[in-house]
Amino acid sequence: MITLICWITLGTHSSNYPTSGFLILALGPLLFPLRGLLHGKPYTHAWTTFLMLFYFSHGIGEVYSAEGFSIYASLEVLFSLLTFVASITFIKLNAIMKRHSQNK
Repeated sequence: MITLICWITLGTHSSNYPTSGFLILALGPLLFPLRGLLHGKPYTHAWTTFLMLFYFSHGIGEVYSAEGFSIYASLEVLFSLLTFVASITFIKLNAIMKRHSQNK
């Protein structure tokens, strides 16, 4: 989220760039699963993986279309990929822990 905020507010954009609109569009979807992620709900982690695919594809598009090296787009790809892998890992470990606790 911090990377997106920095990219939208500090990055170089045209004069007609609606900063507040892009902040809402970029950060709004990330706020929906936040409560479930903080409470450790596996179902929310599963849906977050789908959400991260949007940010990953956006970052790949920005990396590909950038004239030079774009640190913000590269960080978006990296963080979305890390979130994707972390959510899948959490789901798998949670299932293992749940199965282990039922066998006792």
